[in-house]
Amino acid sequence: MHDFPAKPVAGGALGLWQQRTWMWIVAAGLDVYILGFVIGLQPSGPLCGSPLLPDSRAAELLDRQQGGIGAAVTCYRDIDSDSVPVWILMGLGVALVLAGVVARIVRIRLLAGFSGEEEASEAR
Repeated sequence: MHDFPAKPVAGGALGLWQQRTWMWIVAAGLDVYILGFVIGLQPSGPLCGSPLLPDSRAAELLDRQQGGIGAAVTCYRDIDSDSVPVWILMGLGVALVLAGVVARIVRIRLLAGFSGEEEASEAR
């Protein structure tokens, strides 16, 4: 059994998956960002707000009625601790989208430079 030598691939003749990788990165970034947004809208407790909408008026009213039992303080502490993964997910989503766009721009510039070099060598 003989192994055939690998054929070199020209700069512009990449497979479809390799050409569209930046789209998958951008789509994954948008998905992660939306996931962080949806998780950020979930309440942190029964009387608490969410990390993106930290309104805990129900807990504050309960504190006023019950003489300061600390429900509002607990809600805001829970909101603060729940906001860490939300902001990490949203930041990661933005970073992935930017990475996909940068990869696309670099690929366009590399191909433009590659074709420009071919045209220059043909003109000589």
